[in-house]
Amino acid sequence: MSPGRNSPCPCGSGKKYKQCCLDVETAASAPAAGPTDPVWHRMRALLDGYPAKMMDFVVDVYGPLAMHEAWDEFMGADGHKFDAEKPVMQLFMPWFFNCWSPDPIGTLVSNKSVHKVIPTAAYLSARGRLMDPLLRRYLESLLTEPISYFDVLDCDPGVGMTLRDVMTREERVVTERGASRTMRPGDILLGQLASVGPLTMLEASNGFAIPPQEKAQVISLRAQIEAAHPVITPEVLRDWDFQLLDLFHVIADRLFNPLPPTLLNTDGDPLSPHKLTFDLTVPPQVAFNKLKHLALDDPDEELLEDAVRGADGQLKNVRFVWKMSGNKQHAGWDNTLLGRIEIDGGHLTAEVNSAARAATIRKKIEKALGQGVRYRASEIQTTEDMLAEMKAGGDSDDDATATESERMADIPELRAKISAMMAAHWEQWVDTPLPILRNRTPQQAVKDVDEREIVESLIIQGERANREQDLATDEEVFRRLREQLGLPAGRGTAAKGSIRSG
Repeated sequence: MSPGRNSPCPCGSGKKYKQCCLDVETAASAPAAGPTDPVWHRMRALLDGYPAKMMDFVVDVYGPLAMHEAWDEFMGADGHKFDAEKPVMQLFMPWFFNCWSPDPIGTLVSNKSVHKVIPTAAYLSARGRLMDPLLRRYLESLLTEPISYFDVLDCDPGVGMTLRDVMTREERVVTERGASRTMRPGDILLGQLASVGPLTMLEASNGFAIPPQEKAQVISLRAQIEAAHPVITPEVLRDWDFQLLDLFHVIADRLFNPLPPTLLNTDGDPLSPHKLTFDLTVPPQVAFNKLKHLALDDPDEELLEDAVRGADGQLKNVRFVWKMSGNKQHAGWDNTLLGRIEIDGGHLTAEVNSAARAATIRKKIEKALGQGVRYRASEIQTTEDMLAEMKAGGDSDDDATATESERMADIPELRAKISAMMAAHWEQWVDTPLPILRNRTPQQAVKDVDEREIVESLIIQGERANREQDLATDEEVFRRLREQLGLPAGRGTAAKGSIRSG
């Protein structure tokens, strides 16, 4: 039998039932929480000041070194010193309270009664009976909810989000004001949820949006956990929390301390500018006639348009490009510029951007000219020097370059050409083997449950890049791409009312 409204609350708080748990139990069968929901407002008020009280309790019961011991475990191999100003504190402190416990072997915590005891559990044991029942239920949920990775499915900025636990595949509607303003559908976050009745809140998060391109790493860890457990439950995830944190540190380090990019040309070779020099023993016109085929089908009049001739009309200097038909990486390209060749009197130079192309062009020149050419030397520029030179050259006219780029981007014919090239890229992409998909094509990968999620995350990243970098790709291209791969339409902002207000 349910207690009367004016009866003592069965939770033991000493309050009347109508002043304590009645509204919580009523809310459990009510629609999603709204702006005037008393549970939400009570919860916010009860949490105000709670972290400071909890910290005092931990220092008193576990000792002042407990937090530093927990920090070392939380950071793992990163080994960063404790810093209360680090953004990661909003993830660390809830993990410290709700997940960490002192290891009995070699722990800094001398109070043996709390060895293997999570601080929140100790706090509830010591003070739970005197605590507001709503706060107690909230804290109890934190002892069962694990740290996990969540996909952001929908956002209502300042109100809440729909999250999908990547590990358990469970969807949760979360009332959240702060992170919902900065997250976008497709983002990933590492965090912990807490629930009281129909109300779910984001107790902890890593504090920044993990971009969709990192999804493959999370899926890989999920596969490892699934290989060890038939079903991924909250209890399983709490056993794997250090692996979840280790992956987070790897992702954070890659995002905030990225390695210098590996620069490759369209052949997939490392960029390494080479300038080859040769001596000619044949006239420039003869050399040109034997090498002009390297420019494919460009007519002589175009190749010689800017040539320099002597008073006798004989060719002295000519420059032209070395090209090949098509492109290995971009099926929409008609041809690829491989290098530049200059014939200047008795000398010939060839400039290319990789060691492989340097070896190829030398063979072609020597084969075409035979005894008429003699190789002298190669000048090789390091990638670091090339980047420094590009940076130094761009410092003085960055604004002018940006203005010129913007001006060209406004030319309708040029934008149409770029749009067509991008559309061709994505059309070919579905049948392109990708390392991130274990060298399978997106078309093949979508048949696998795990890799299907990775494919969708790559498309989301592409859609974002298109909008943010103004790549002129028609949104219809992505709609057709999703349809071809059997993926749902891109998720947008959730409709008002589909997420609890707060």
